[in-house]
Amino acid sequence: MVLYLVAFLDRVNISFAALTMNRDLGIGDSLFGLAAGIFFVGYFIFEVPSNLILARLGARRWIMILMIVWGITSVATAFVRGPQLYILLRFLLGLAESGFFPGIILYLTFWFPPSVRSSIMALFAAAIPVSNLLGAPISAQILALGNWGGLRSWQWLFILEGAPAIVLGGLVFFLLPDKPQDVPWLSREEKAALAKELGPATPQSPQTDSFLHSFLARPAIYAWSLAYFMLALGLYGLGFWIPKVLVSHGLTLKGTGWATAAPYLVAVVGMVLWTRRADRDLARSADREGGRRVNLALAYLAAGVGFAIAGLAPNAAIAIAGFSLAAVGILTSMPLFWSSCTLRLAGPTVAAYIALINAIGNLGGFAGPVAMGWLRETTHSYALGLCATGLCLAGGAALVAQLARPAPLHAAR
Repeated sequence: MVLYLVAFLDRVNISFAALTMNRDLGIGDSLFGLAAGIFFVGYFIFEVPSNLILARLGARRWIMILMIVWGITSVATAFVRGPQLYILLRFLLGLAESGFFPGIILYLTFWFPPSVRSSIMALFAAAIPVSNLLGAPISAQILALGNWGGLRSWQWLFILEGAPAIVLGGLVFFLLPDKPQDVPWLSREEKAALAKELGPATPQSPQTDSFLHSFLARPAIYAWSLAYFMLALGLYGLGFWIPKVLVSHGLTLKGTGWATAAPYLVAVVGMVLWTRRADRDLARSADREGGRRVNLALAYLAAGVGFAIAGLAPNAAIAIAGFSLAAVGILTSMPLFWSSCTLRLAGPTVAAYIALINAIGNLGGFAGPVAMGWLRETTHSYALGLCATGLCLAGGAALVAQLARPAPLHAAR
């Protein structure tokens, strides 16, 4: 959770840096949307190879390398002098971060059985709202400090929020055991019991030709990827645009910091309560597939309604309420999505499938900011972009409602 908190903060802190950096570097809304989105092009290119490397090297070695590299890249962003280098560093940051989230999703399947996976993944995903809950007011305060030591406030933002990734990356090797079999704090009997609960042994990296043949023969993988694409549109619609939308309603810089944190405070509580109740209900239900499908579709739909409210809001207070509903829906959808998805994947290609779905889906993080920036410059309003995001999430709700119907998807062996 701590590592993901730092990762997500380094990914979206440009939403606050942009409040002063864009003016200094001559960046408009369209170019800002491109810079925000180009991260996910690098993310897409390297994500599957990165997860296969993790499956081979182990989590602690590979996560350590990724964190140190992305921390250095984030700090280096403080010293850009124009939009070209800024966009390049955002692309490189996407390369470095690409293996972290899918790698941890895979890592959690090594430790936690399906009966608790939704709530465990919700606790992990809680790092997203917590990073914004803590990061938004901290980022606003850093910007409010003004220039110091010959550097502008947005430069200090990248330095102070990028450095923790380097430090924590060095600690990962010592603090993140690869598998239950590696730890001394479980007895032999406990390890055996856990292995039985987890099911088949953790898969290794697949052969490339086997993976490609299996992927091309499984249309459901495309559908899961499209559903996650819709979810990414909403996730990064929140992360990149809330501060700018609230400033457009007349909030001050410090006020925007606290107001941006509010939806994520609501989301922390909402997502944990929702997923825990979903796990309890599923444990008692005879139709677990139906219950999982309903919960996931409702979370998508709640997010879509929230974006529509924020887009049509006449003032900041109603916009914050809309963003709060959207945050609960988006951040509840994430663990429910991955718990449903990983239950349907098996065999030696699971690491690649998790990474592939995440990679394709996260292209929504590229498409959304680019489209939002263009619509903002064209219409001089955020309303159309936010409402369009809401419609995409409603479409995602219909899609995930159907995805849980087929028999479980098994990867080719």
